[in-house]
Amino acid sequence: MRDPISFIRLLPTPEATSAEVYRLLDLLSPAGTPRPLVFEAYAGDDGIRHFIGRDASGKAPLRTLIRAQLPGSLLLRTKRPTPPDRVARLKASPRAIPLSDSALEATLHALYGALAGRRNGETIALQVVFGRGYRPMTVPAKIADPAPSLAQLLLRGGSTAPTETRKRVSAHAAAPRIEVTVRVGVSAATPERRRMLRGQLLGALAQLEAPGTKLSLTPEPPNKWVTARPAFWGIPMSAAVLTPLLCWPVDGLPLPGLPPQHPKLLPPPKGVTTDESVFAVTTAPGIDKQVGLTSASRLQHLAITGGTGSGKSQIFALLSLADITAERPLVLIEPKRQLVDAIVARASKEAIGRIVVIDAADDRPVGFNPLDIGDRDPGPVVDGILEVFKTVFADGWGPRTEDLLHVALHSLCASGMRRGKPHTLLDLLPLISDDGYRRSVIGAVADDPTLATYWATFNGLSPAHRASITAAPLNKLRKYVLRKNIAAILGQPRPKLRLRDIWKSNLAVLVPLNDALIGPGAAQLLGGLIVSELWLATQERALEKHPQKRPGMVFVDEVQRYLHLPTSIDDALATSRSYGVGWHLAAQGRSQLPKTLAFALELNARNQITFAASPNDATALAKTTTKLTREDFQSLGRFEIYANLVVDGAPAGWFSARTLPPRKLTGQGKKIRAAYRAAFGADPASPQQSSKRQPAGNTEGTLQTPRTDSAAAAPPGNQRKRRRP
Repeated sequence: MRDPISFIRLLPTPEATSAEVYRLLDLLSPAGTPRPLVFEAYAGDDGIRHFIGRDASGKAPLRTLIRAQLPGSLLLRTKRPTPPDRVARLKASPRAIPLSDSALEATLHALYGALAGRRNGETIALQVVFGRGYRPMTVPAKIADPAPSLAQLLLRGGSTAPTETRKRVSAHAAAPRIEVTVRVGVSAATPERRRMLRGQLLGALAQLEAPGTKLSLTPEPPNKWVTARPAFWGIPMSAAVLTPLLCWPVDGLPLPGLPPQHPKLLPPPKGVTTDESVFAVTTAPGIDKQVGLTSASRLQHLAITGGTGSGKSQIFALLSLADITAERPLVLIEPKRQLVDAIVARASKEAIGRIVVIDAADDRPVGFNPLDIGDRDPGPVVDGILEVFKTVFADGWGPRTEDLLHVALHSLCASGMRRGKPHTLLDLLPLISDDGYRRSVIGAVADDPTLATYWATFNGLSPAHRASITAAPLNKLRKYVLRKNIAAILGQPRPKLRLRDIWKSNLAVLVPLNDALIGPGAAQLLGGLIVSELWLATQERALEKHPQKRPGMVFVDEVQRYLHLPTSIDDALATSRSYGVGWHLAAQGRSQLPKTLAFALELNARNQITFAASPNDATALAKTTTKLTREDFQSLGRFEIYANLVVDGAPAGWFSARTLPPRKLTGQGKKIRAAYRAAFGADPASPQQSSKRQPAGNTEGTLQTPRTDSAAAAPPGNQRKRRRP
């Protein structure tokens, strides 16, 4: 009894060439190679699929040959498709004259055209069964003409083959050959459709006919297809003749029914997680596999590039929701609010009390005070705030402005520590412009020679000289602190939420920064201050024994607007990795990033995801791989990505995928918002409190607002004149 044939699915590499297939077939032609060996191609509702059948003894040699000769091709264990309803075998007459070995492109185009002509529910299939193999041999100088039929031979006798025929036979015999059985199969609803499909296949195969040869089909029982055994008389074929019959796309030919050449659909590397922080599904043919990121790989940081509406936010949403479910702390900053709303609307009821939104649109906003430093060293805090100011206030920023704000911030920190109640950034305005308020603050730094000397010199300046120093910073600060919504967040001396403690919690802090609501400058200021605070909190994880065992995540969209740190981005990302904080950074394209930031992300964000890229970005990305071209990176559709993710500590190579759709709504959004407002929102002011002007620095229990009286608003040199009757 013959051993049954088992089938595996073959996914030919898109880079396969006809020369590579020729070499593979030549290696399979000798008599000692595994038999039986069956190649099948099916065209159905799920596309064109390729299968290889062999018995158990041929598994290892065949896999080895395919991997060696067609690197990048995949072999998958899967069930053999349902056999076709009607089967016919290909016959060549006369059998001794070789078929055309120069019709590869024409035959493949014709076959794929026939396969693409099927209707829904129909199947067209091609089966190639290898029989005996023949070694190369020489042909005598004179051979009998193989063209005459048996009747002609009986009536007229044999004759010598023409020179052209002998050349073809000689060339055919000089190459390794295989005796091949070719079957075609069709399944359709009506006999007429089955005959039509079979005729189209025969017409496609006729491209292989050489002068003096004719191909035809003879019906066979369907069980011949199932058993896949060679016929008694096969057709001797060389690799060049046999290659198009396998129906493998080669040489990058644009064949009918195949996906476009660009973007290439590449399979994922081994080791990509399918069950942790899942955000996409693969798009390579025959591989329906989810794609995720382990928390360890995310500590290697993630960079995403893609235009508006491409799907960056969807990846952030899925990863954030996975972190919320796993109770990992996270902070997410986005320049709009749709992403934050989507996360809140899709979080489970278990997230109630663990999601906090810092939103300037809230009636009782969650506060944030970067000057609430406790017993920490004020130096790093001031450096971080100054770096943000320097970026936001770039127009008009100079050494005198930087010196004044540097001293002012140190003074506010020292005064807050001395009096036991922090100042806020809103106190910068009266500190610089109000002599009386300044005296109440600088008394706390009298024992600091540097700060005390600066303020003594500052107070001794003429009003005009002092006004020239303070004009620029006052002009900048007023643009932001006079905005009620930004002041409501930054004006809380002791907010109920301390971002510096975020990595010790299981909270998810979401920060929507809507330019239309608070203005682009104020949004950049608030986002930059929060990122600076997160960097300080990350550095303080050095005191933890094993910070990587409790990873925290940061998400920043439009990263170039908010990532302004008092250290290099390279060092910040490397340090964060060591301290268990993974940064997920998104931008519309590399070209919009400062060169230092783009270079830092390229080196330190080892997980890379790109949506459809601009021409410049596509050119740069194509230089990182030999598998993809500039056209591939530019041709991605909406929600389609190329990803290069960390596996076992290193990037594993680019592959194609499509982001998953949003999760279902949970209906918990109102409860989540009510919970964080009750726990962390600002205390509501009474009607009496809100109608009174609060003195600068006296904001306990209320939202501090900057002074707007004439003494605070006027430059120092003009205050005395304004007070005269």
